[in-house]
Amino acid sequence: MPLTVRYFCLYTLVSLVANLVVVPIAIFVLAIALLSILSAFLLPWLSIIFNNANWCLARIVIGCVHFFAQLPGGHYYVAHPHWPAKDRAHVTVLDVGTGAAVHLRSGGDWLLDCGNERDYERVLRAYLHAAGVNRLDGVLLSHGDSLHIGGAAALLEEFPRLRLIDNPAPDRSTVHQRLRAVCEQRRIRIDSPVAGESLSFTREIIGKCLHPPAGFVSPSTDDQASVLQITVAESAKVLYVSDSGYLTENALLASGENLRSDILIKGQHRSGNSGSEQFLDAVRPQLIIATSRDFPQHERISEEWAERVQARGIKLFRQDETGAVELRFRPHDWEARAYVTGETFRSATR
Repeated sequence: MPLTVRYFCLYTLVSLVANLVVVPIAIFVLAIALLSILSAFLLPWLSIIFNNANWCLARIVIGCVHFFAQLPGGHYYVAHPHWPAKDRAHVTVLDVGTGAAVHLRSGGDWLLDCGNERDYERVLRAYLHAAGVNRLDGVLLSHGDSLHIGGAAALLEEFPRLRLIDNPAPDRSTVHQRLRAVCEQRRIRIDSPVAGESLSFTREIIGKCLHPPAGFVSPSTDDQASVLQITVAESAKVLYVSDSGYLTENALLASGENLRSDILIKGQHRSGNSGSEQFLDAVRPQLIIATSRDFPQHERISEEWAERVQARGIKLFRQDETGAVELRFRPHDWEARAYVTGETFRSATR
């Protein structure tokens, strides 16, 4: 069991009971296998009977294992052992290519987007297990792009009782339409906040929806992505803009909202245009965490934009170099750590 916890982040209390059933059957499997070998030289037909009996017993073993694995509370995922810290909240910005998946943790667990189906199975699911997440409180889906919400169906299979917050703006995404049909079939309640509404994720993490406003329609899915300003542990503000571009940024500037935030988490608009000078002036972040990929071209951060950001004294974590980024929030400060490079950035007093 200690080895299972160490390498698989899994604590299986049910195995103590399951072994009482499975091990005796397994002993019979070994004994009958030995009889089959001994009888094969003299009575081949008897060996075939033994082999078929073993096939039957093996199916029973597998059935028992699946039965015990499905028992509620039979297993729990546990986080890797670590020293206790005084952190009030954790935010992990996972590296899922051109999509997005952000884990909020502070007395509860939430996700902002969940990557596509492949990234959910390959990255997010393994991460949640390693983080010891056995219950997910909810997930917010920023917009209908399959790279951001493609893994939602698999997520609902594993966490069927989570709260779902979805972007109310209509789109032509077939993935989005199928997901809503699944939710309707399972009678899963969907909340659809619009600009101006507040969201309470946990006691320490409070969000406010800044975009889209009620009745907003755009021909581009990226332009109607949800924009959230999240207050974490009363010590920092995080602005999550997903794949928003100039159109959304200009709308936010015109809204009169106070956009000033310590951390900006952004993707790349399909036009390649995002993070304008005026928008950065309004947000004034200390740190920008941005996705960047070589292909397609519009998903790559331009060197010119990166130089302009650094010239403003803003720290830039590009995820094609840093990988996932872990944010730790304490009562009066916060720090960011890159998984790949190990680089650490600590907040400055405002």
